[in-house]
Formats: sequence, structure tokens, C-alpha cells
Amino acid sequence: GLVTLAFGIFAAYVVALPWVGFRIATLAFLVALPTALETPRGLRGWVIVAIVALLGTAGTYYVFEHYLHVLLPRGRWTDF
Repeated sequence: GLVTLAFGIFAAYVVALPWVGFRIATLAFLVALPTALETPRGLRGWVIVAIVALLGTAGTYYVFEHYLHVLLPRGRWTDF
């Protein structure tokens, strides 16, 4: 069940990329996947998920855009 759920979340991420852009889709993916696999307990758990998602998105964006010079998808709806 969890494997199917993880594939579904990943498929939604791939579909969302061209519409909302890399930053928003990745942030949502990095919140949705760990939350679906194991729901955070209490405020501390949610803060950890939020921090990991923000740092993961920002770090990946910075490395690919600024260091490797790889253009990441901008959203058609957001241009972000």
C-alpha cells in the first residue's frame, strides 16, 4: 500500500512540475511524501518536516540553477 501511495505522490509531482514550477512542486512533494509514509507527531514533527522540505527545495534549486547552470521548470500558472 505504501509503495503505491509513494508512486502516486511521485506521479502527482511529475504532473505538477510544468504547471506550478520546480520550487512549489518540490516543496509540496517533500512535505507530502514523508507525511504520507509516517504522519509527524506533534508540532516538533511538523516543524522538522517543514525545515527539511524548505532546505531540500532551496538546496536543490541553488545547486542546479546557480552551480550546475541547469534550468529547472518554471510554472505555467505561477512563472515561479
